[in-house]
Amino acid sequence: MKKSVLILCALFFSLCSQALYAAEQPLTSSSSFLAAPQIIGGYEAPVAYPWMTAILHASESNLYQAQYCGGALIAPNWVLTAGHCVDSNIATSVNKASDLEVAVGVHDLNNWSGTRIQVKQIVKHPFYKVYYDANNNLVNIANDIALLELNSPSEQQPIPIFSGASVQGIDPKLLNYLTTLIGWGVYVLPDLYPSILQQVNLPVVADAYCNSAYGVTLSGSQLCAGYAAAKDACSGDSGGPMMLVIDGQWVHVGLVSYGSDCKLSNGYYGVYTRSSAFVDFIKQYVPAAKFTPVTAPKSLPWLMLLLHNP
Repeated sequence: MKKSVLILCALFFSLCSQALYAAEQPLTSSSSFLAAPQIIGGYEAPVAYPWMTAILHASESNLYQAQYCGGALIAPNWVLTAGHCVDSNIATSVNKASDLEVAVGVHDLNNWSGTRIQVKQIVKHPFYKVYYDANNNLVNIANDIALLELNSPSEQQPIPIFSGASVQGIDPKLLNYLTTLIGWGVYVLPDLYPSILQQVNLPVVADAYCNSAYGVTLSGSQLCAGYAAAKDACSGDSGGPMMLVIDGQWVHVGLVSYGSDCKLSNGYYGVYTRSSAFVDFIKQYVPAAKFTPVTAPKSLPWLMLLLHNP
C-alpha cells in the first residue's frame, strides 16, 4: 500500500470534473465555488497527457508502487516538480538523484510499456524552505519547486510554461480561472490510489481562502485554488501540473504544493506553486523550455479528448 508524505500540520492532498475546455471559462465570483460530491471529485483523464510525469523510487520495480509524486516534462531532458518531492526530510528514500527515475507520458501505471529514465541531477530552488510551528507541524512551504535533469531525453512532448503574458491577455494572477489538475493521488477515501491518471477542474480563488484556512499569508509565488469541499488534490499528487488552455493549447500554470488532509476534510482549498513566478529560475537551467506567449499548432488531436511512498 502506498503511503503519503504530502503534509501541512501533518496534512495532505487529492483530484476532478467538467468539460476539458472548462479551463478557458473564467468564473465570476466566489459564489460560483459550490461543493460537489465527487474523486475526490475527479474522473479518469480521457487521454495520456504526453508531458505528465510519474516521479518514481528507483529501487521499486513495480511502476504503480514506485510512483510517489507527479511532475511535468518541460524540455526533453527536464522535469518540473515540487521541491518537497525531493526533500529527504519529507520524501522518504530520496537522498540523491540516483534514488529517482521518471516515467513520462503515462496514463495507466499498471499498463505501460515505456522506458523509465534515470534522474541525473536534482535542482531545488535555492530559497526553498519549509516552515514549522512551535509544535513542529508544517505550516508553509516557500519556493516549493524543483527541476530534475534526466540522464537521457524523453521523446514525449513537453508542456509550455505560463510566463504571465499571453496573446489572449490572460490575467497574470489567474483569479477565477478554472484550471485542470492531473495526477495519481488518492481518489477514493481513505486510501485508494488509482492506476489510471485522474483529473479535476479547480478554480483559482483569492489568497484569503488559504490564508484563513492555514493561518498563513501566501506570497506572490503561490496561488490558492479549489473548493470548500469535495474536489481537491490528495496524497500522491504533489508536484503534479496545474494546467490551463492559453493561446490555444495546454500551458503549465502551477504545481501541487500543500493543503489540508483530504482524508479528514474530503477536499478543501489548496496551495499551489505559481509557475510564472519562477521563469528566471527555470530559464537559468532549462534554456530549451518554452514560455507563453505561444502559437498553437494547427492540430492537437489529444486536446479533444497530489506524494505517496510504497
